Amino acid sequence: MPQPHESQEFQDFIFWREKARNQNLEVSDCISTWTDICGFGSLLSENKWDLKALQSSGTLELLNEVYTIGCSILLPNVSPLPSDRIVVLNDGIARTVDLKYKKDLDTFSFLFFIRDLLINHYLLLEVTKRFKVGIRTIITGGERIQYSPISVTGQSVLYYNEENVSDYGKKLLNTQFLYNPAEFQMNTAFAKAFTIDNLGTKEGIKVNGLFIESSFIDKISDLTNLEIKTNDNIIKFYFKETLIFDLNILSLIDIKVKGLDVKVYHISRFFIHKTFDGEDVEFNLYP
Repeated sequence: MPQPHESQEFQDFIFWREKARNQNLEVSDCISTWTDICGFGSLLSENKWDLKALQSSGTLELLNEVYTIGCSILLPNVSPLPSDRIVVLNDGIARTVDLKYKKDLDTFSFLFFIRDLLINHYLLLEVTKRFKVGIRTIITGGERIQYSPISVTGQSVLYYNEENVSDYGKKLLNTQFLYNPAEFQMNTAFAKAFTIDNLGTKEGIKVNGLFIESSFIDKISDLTNLEIKTNDNIIKFYFKETLIFDLNILSLIDIKVKGLDVKVYHISRFFIHKTFDGEDVEFNLYP
């Protein structure tokens, strides 16, 4: 009779425990974003945390529209190529991309990813304005390290007879009780983005703003044929020595995030040159 300690999940647990004990876990570079609805807490308060009342007020329609835009897949690839991984946490959306194999990444495709990240913020500005709330997007760079299995199912709790397992037992074996996505385990880029967002307006992280933390640029600056030039007023992206993006800087914010000195650019305008996609296009990213 199979027992929980004989399952593959238990073997995975042992595998990760030994790697952690032996300090043999692998660190990977990554970039992450955190997009948060500003004012959602007030909507909860106004509706006394009653989800039926929240639905009647139209707030769940807001969540659906933000999800539809904010969770769109912007970098579809298969492992081991860098690709989107997205987690939704109530009124916030976390996105991360591993850069372990960035040398194999097509830079031009990745530039479409950056373009669409910024356009998503612009679209979310329009959506949240209709619902009289705001949005804030933080883009950062950092590292992540997996230290445990990514899930726990009924395989870890059920003793069963393989030849005579009940229908209930089959459902239990296939039920996932724990979610711990590898890409978000000890992800300092995501943690940094979330923390910067929580600093709020008092630290210059204004509602409806899009903010790029300088280590995001550091993590991608060595992509093939990509050059990024930054000064106090603008960030310029060049592909094969041709200017393709201008990101106008409204302000440069120097802040401390849990002991780390961080430089954050508040982006006010995004200009796409016709050399990238056939025509000049401009988006105001801060109303």
